[in-house]
Parts: sequence; structure tokens; C-alpha cells
Amino acid sequence: MYAFGPACAAVLGDWGADVIKIVHPSFADPMRGNPVAGLPERDDDLAFMWEQLNRNKRSVTLDVATEAGRAVLDELLARADVFVTNLLPDSRARLRLDVEDVQDVNPSIIYARGTGQGARGPERARGAFDHTAFWCRSGIGHAASLTADEFQVLIGPAMGDLTSGFALAAGVAGALVRRGRTGQGAVVDASLLSTGMWLLSPAIVASKLYGIESLPRQRHHEAGIPLVAAYRTADAREVYFAGVRTDLDFRNLCECLGNEALADHELFQTPALRSLNNVALVAVLDALVGSQPLGHWVARFQNLRTPWSIAQTAREVHDDPQVIANDYLTTVQAQGRTPLDLVASPVQFDERAPELRPAPEHGAHTEEVLLELGHTWESISSLRQTGALG
Repeated sequence: MYAFGPACAAVLGDWGADVIKIVHPSFADPMRGNPVAGLPERDDDLAFMWEQLNRNKRSVTLDVATEAGRAVLDELLARADVFVTNLLPDSRARLRLDVEDVQDVNPSIIYARGTGQGARGPERARGAFDHTAFWCRSGIGHAASLTADEFQVLIGPAMGDLTSGFALAAGVAGALVRRGRTGQGAVVDASLLSTGMWLLSPAIVASKLYGIESLPRQRHHEAGIPLVAAYRTADAREVYFAGVRTDLDFRNLCECLGNEALADHELFQTPALRSLNNVALVAVLDALVGSQPLGHWVARFQNLRTPWSIAQTAREVHDDPQVIANDYLTTVQAQGRTPLDLVASPVQFDERAPELRPAPEHGAHTEEVLLELGHTWESISSLRQTGALG
């Protein structure tokens, strides 16, 4: 349910796994209808979050709390390589889906468990969302807030779930390699908290070493390294420079900005001087970049040797030539639905993008999967009568 476990399974599906999503017959995953604040209602029922996180899966309706439903689940577990869950401990125990329960059915299975705060400790059973455990508790939110007066909230839905899901999928891949060598199954854990800490790890390590709450946070006008910063163009767009560190790099930047003499200014001739006179240099660069629109600078910066980038909008990413050339977006269209561009998971094999299929309808593959397990149409009908399949 929701995003952590589904994100992990989506990545595994992108990598070629046959992913079977077990859903309750009467209660669909709430993400199917989960609105995102600020977006208008659509006439259709297309849920972009659901589609992004549940592509490349087959959907089976199964009430695992019933005896018949549990028997079918055990059949699936016996054949499975991996079991992925982000259910809370109490729910796993109630449904007999804890590690021991699953390993009793298949001792060599990879049990992948996504949690909020970790699988051990006094809060192991506490629920979490990426806003809480990933963003706030890990320290990322504090680090992203420029001032103590205004806390920076999570900047996009499911960012922590997507990141943590990818980490869990990587752990599954490692466990499968180990099983191939030793024959042993494994329990693979990742948490929203641990993933957030990994992303913030330089700041976390430095904080205790230097006795500080977090790495220094600076506003634009006082940027400590003026040549690793964003500057606004005349049409209110941002360009970001990174890696302009040597004198040759600075001279090249000044040439591209149309002011080569700036490289010889007495305040900015060396890296040390540029750092010492950072406020003055930021003001000069603000004026230069702000004198022309973005299109002008895009053309000029083709000769810039150091990395730089436009601060693109999410919509502009769709038209980015590098995104198109590398197939980072794939258009999918379920029958009768609006075409939708989905983002591929980050890893490619043999320079090929993963093939993406639309997210399944609720229980769309129930009969198909049961037939693969060896059930007959008669037994499937009997299971429906018991309520195990809905």
C-alpha cells in the first residue's frame, strides 16, 4: 500500500521481475484515489501516482485472512524469489506475514521489508510517511530550510518513498546474488529514516565532528562560494554554476558572460580573493546574468567548460533532449485511458531503457495467475464462492 513497497516492486519490475501485487478483494490500494493538493479534479479516474508506482505489475485480489486465501498465498510464496512488504509489524503479525511465517513456506525467499524508523528499537512498530521519517527526522528538512523562521516542507510527493524503495530494490538484488552463491535466503531492510540519513550523510558526519547543528546555510547574496550558486536571468529564470574553481575556469566564465575584464579585477583574481570578496562578486554576477534572458545565456554557455544547468520545471523535463535521447520517459496507455509519460527507474542495462506497462486494474490478473499455479476454472469458482477472491 501507498508508496514505499510499491516503489521497490516497481523498480524490480523495471529490471525484469514478474511482480504480483496482492490486493484485498474489497479494498483497493488508497493510492488509486489519493489526491495531490493544488491539482484540479480530472474527468477520468487516472491517478498519476498510482500509475508511476505500479507499472509492470500483475494484480491479484486475495483475502489472505481467510483460510482459502492464505492457502493460495502460500502457493505463491512457495514459488517466489522475493516477498516485498511495508506493512506495520502488528499487521504483519495479524496476517501471519512476518519473516518466520514466510520463511516457513519458502526458506530461501528474500524477505524485503520497508519500515519508517527501522526494524529494531522502541519505535519499530510506529508508522511513518516520508514527510515524517525521511524528511523531518533524518534532518533533511532542517538542512533545506534557509532560516529558522520558515521550515521547508517536503518538495514533492513520495520523494522519500521513491528513494527508499530504490534502496530496498538494490538490497534485494544484492541478496539474490548472495543466494545464488550460498543458497541462503535473506531479510533485507531499508527505512525512510535510514535513506534520508544516507542522503544527508556528509552533514550528519560533520555536525558532531564540528559541534554544529547542521552545515552552514547561506542566502544567495552571501554565498560562500559565489561560483557554485544559482543566478536569475532577466526573464526570471535560474542558471546554476558548479565547479568554477580555478582561475582558468573563472576566466572562461567571464568570457561567456561577456566581461573578460572581470577575471583581472583586483578583488577577484584568485580563488582566495573571490571567496573573501564573495558578497561583491555575487552582486556583479547577479547584474551580469540578470541583464539578459535565459535564451541568450543558453547560447553563450555552450562554450562554458565547467558544469552548469538551467533550473528546469517538471514540465520542461519532458522536452529535455537528454531525457529523450536516453529514454528516461516512456509513454504508456491503458485501454481507453489518457496516454501518460512515466519516469523510468534510474538504472539501465546494456544501454536500454526498461519496458513499461500500465498499472493494472484491480485484480486484473487473478484468474491468469491462479491458472499458472495449476488451478482449474472449477477451483477458481470455488475460491470465489468462499470469498477468498472477492
